[in-house]
Amino acid sequence: MVHGQLKLSHKEFKQESLKINKTKMVKKKVINLEIRGVPALLLTLIFSVSLISAVGVATSYWEDNPLKLAPGESTIVSVRLQSEGEETTLKATLDSPIAELVDGPEYTIPVGVENVPVNIKVKIPADAEIGAKYNIFVSFQEISSGEGGMLRVAQGITSKLPVEVVGEQESALAGQKEKSGNKVIWIILALIVLFVIFFALKNKRKK
Repeated sequence: MVHGQLKLSHKEFKQESLKINKTKMVKKKVINLEIRGVPALLLTLIFSVSLISAVGVATSYWEDNPLKLAPGESTIVSVRLQSEGEETTLKATLDSPIAELVDGPEYTIPVGVENVPVNIKVKIPADAEIGAKYNIFVSFQEISSGEGGMLRVAQGITSKLPVEVVGEQESALAGQKEKSGNKVIWIILALIVLFVIFFALKNKRKK
């Protein structure tokens, strides 16, 4: 009886050992898969970050410094594309009810060129209320091919251009209007002076 019990215990011991070995093998496979997946994940992240950091968009307007325009006014503003390394071509997409691309939608950044302008026409509705705020979103997606004609897959980059509706005195165009008005005044004065001189010389000849 004792001998039979010892055999049964030995059999159970083998079964337990097999279970433990199988568990270890499964864990080892999982660990190997995780280790193999780490470099691929890191490479993907590094590749994505390098592509994102290679292209940038510079703008003169941000949340605390919006473009200020009065109702009914329109103007053309620019955001500037910047790239590091090789020549890059980007496609622009505009999302705004008050803006449209003047040129494009494809823009090429040559090697050695720091700023490539993307011109945007902004027009405020005549019935817009003072104090109203708009956000112009312009997105860029890389579409150029890499070496060997392979299409490079790059994540897009989006720039936001905030716009605020203000009175004419606060408008970004207020200074331009004043300068234009001064030019008109000077032109009128110059014409008057020329007119007076012309008649003065004409009367002198008659005498």
